[in-house]
Amino acid sequence: MEEMMTSENERRTHAAQAEISIRMDRLQLTVLEPLINTMDRTPAVPPNHLSAASSLDETVIQQRGRKCLPVSWSPDTELKGNSTIHSFVQTTPKNASHLTSPTLADTLRFAARKRLLFENSERIPLTQKEVDFSIPQQFEISSPIKSTPPNKKTRLEKTMEYNEPFDVALKGLSPSQLIDIIKSVTYKHPEIEYEIRKNMPVPDLSPLEQKLHYLKSNIYKGLPTSRLTSKIDSLAYSRVSTHLAAFKKCLVEQGNVLVESQHWESVIKYVFLAWKYVRATPVWDNEAHNTNRKQCFRALTNFCMTALKEGILEKDLLIDTQDKLQGMVADSEYIQSCIKQIQEQL
Repeated sequence: MEEMMTSENERRTHAAQAEISIRMDRLQLTVLEPLINTMDRTPAVPPNHLSAASSLDETVIQQRGRKCLPVSWSPDTELKGNSTIHSFVQTTPKNASHLTSPTLADTLRFAARKRLLFENSERIPLTQKEVDFSIPQQFEISSPIKSTPPNKKTRLEKTMEYNEPFDVALKGLSPSQLIDIIKSVTYKHPEIEYEIRKNMPVPDLSPLEQKLHYLKSNIYKGLPTSRLTSKIDSLAYSRVSTHLAAFKKCLVEQGNVLVESQHWESVIKYVFLAWKYVRATPVWDNEAHNTNRKQCFRALTNFCMTALKEGILEKDLLIDTQDKLQGMVADSEYIQSCIKQIQEQL
C-alpha cells in the first residue's frame, strides 16, 4: 500500500515539473527585427548596423529627420525674418570694416543720433490754405451757454394806410397799441389830451362780469349730477379744482387792472360785483378745500382797502359803501378792516 502511494506522488511530481518547463518556454522573448522604413534604407548602410541592441524610441527618433519649413507661404514668417535682417543692417556702424553683431551700446548710440537729427531738422509749418480744420456750417452746434447772445434787433412798428372807418380799425388793436397811439398823439397836440380827459367814461364792468359768470358756470357743470352722490365732498372737489383755480386767477387779474388804472370808484363797484360770484361758489365739507374761496375774499378786501386809502371819494359814496360792507362781514371777517377805514374817513 505504501509503495503505491509513493509511485503516485512521484508521478504527480514529474507531471508538475513538465508543466513548469512548458510554461517557462512560453515566457521566453523572441527578439524581432525593428520596423524600419524601407525607403530610408540605402545600400551605403550595412544591414548589421541596425542591430537589435537599439531601442524602439531611438529608432523613431532617427526616422524623424531634420525639421523643414512649411510648404505654404506665411507673410508673418517672412516679415519677421526681414525685420531681423533690416534691424541688423541699420544698427551696424557705417565705419565698420566688416559685418559684426551690433552691441547694446551701438544700438543706443545710433538711436540717440537719429533723435537729435530729427529734433534739429527744420519743420515747415502748414498754412491755413493747405490744412483747413474748420467745421462745416451744417455740422456746427450752437450752445446757448457758451456762445455770445446775438444782438437784439429793434422792433419796427409797421404802419399801414387803412381806408375803412376809424372805429372799425381801432377794434383790431390791443389795449397797449391803443395806449401808445393816444400817447403819441397827445404829446404832439396837448389840447387833445384835455378833450379826452373831459370826455373819458368810467370803465365798463359788464365784460368782467360776463367772464366771472362763465367761469362760475363751469364750476357747477363739473359737479356730479347723480342724486346718490354728494356735491360738496372731496370727490366732487377733485373734479372742479381746476375750474376753481381758473376762477380765482381771473378775479385777481381783473381787479389788478382796475387798481393800476386808478379808477377807484370802479374798483369798489367791482368788489361788490365779484363778491356775489365768490359767495355763490360751493362750500366744501373739508375745510382745507375752501382755501380758494377765502383767498378770493381776501383779494377783494385788499382791492377795497387800496381804493379807500388812495382814492378821494365823496361822502355819500363812503356811506353807501359802509352799508354794503356790513352785509359782507358774515362771508369774511377780513372786510371789517375796510369798515374801520371808512369810519375814520367819515
